[in-house]
Amino acid sequence: MPKKTLDIESIQQINLFAKITGVRAMNCFDYANSKIFVVDGRMLKKAMGKKYSNLRKLSAFLKKKVKIIKSPNTGIPGEMERFIKYIVYPLNFKSLKNENGNVTITAGTQSKASLIGRDHLKINQLLEIVKQYFEIKTIRII
Repeated sequence: MPKKTLDIESIQQINLFAKITGVRAMNCFDYANSKIFVVDGRMLKKAMGKKYSNLRKLSAFLKKKVKIIKSPNTGIPGEMERFIKYIVYPLNFKSLKNENGNVTITAGTQSKASLIGRDHLKINQLLEIVKQYFEIKTIRII
């Protein structure tokens, strides 16, 4: 599975995250005008802070919506679906099938348009993110 090389901006944002939350982020990426940080599942509550105070501080510093999600355990069945649901939240989809690296997401008409995004921007971002953790080739939304 290909790993993304972090640029200077991402490293700075991960360091800012660690300074504010006291938790080391494993990765960070942009998706749909928000910044998503990936942390170890045991440290999720600490990273969010009391009454989500750390989330609010990070959002103010980065001037973007911030999400903190649990890192996926690639060996567990259904983990890809859970990981993708966390990334695209608050959007929902009905089901996810992975057949030989070709992922098919079934969604309603409203969610389908939002998941794909203008000029396929969101689906391309989602593909690049999920490729970092799981061995997939394509994502299709029907």
